[in-house]
Amino acid sequence: MVQAGIEACDDGNSSNGDACLNTCVASACGDGFVRAGVEQCDDANSNNGDACLNTCVASACGDGFVRAGVEQCDDANSNNGDACLNTCVASACGDGFVRAGIEQCDDGNNANTDACLNTCVASACGDGFVRAGIEQCDDG
Repeated sequence: MVQAGIEACDDGNSSNGDACLNTCVASACGDGFVRAGVEQCDDANSNNGDACLNTCVASACGDGFVRAGVEQCDDANSNNGDACLNTCVASACGDGFVRAGIEQCDDGNNANTDACLNTCVASACGDGFVRAGIEQCDDG
């Protein structure tokens, strides 16, 4: 039974995983206890760069927060043509995705004898590389 003015709740048990903590305080996100069926996690801090967001939801790639030591970036979108891939890895030449305004091409390989050099610049006559099936020679 709840003692008026002293307890917010009293469910008569010692569980901190339900609606009432064993201190007779109503459970809430941020109290450090995971409420079963309501919260995925509760680390009792407001840091969105760790395993648990301050909304008591487990952090994940795509949530818009960079998880320290796990993600390089997190821009909360599925666009692989910007600075952050949808795998939360920073985009770079050779990843197989063309970064708009930065790369001319990106075929994801290190070959300099195809249409895209390993510097993510389109191959052309005079680049110093013989393009297979297209050029007979290229002395740069």
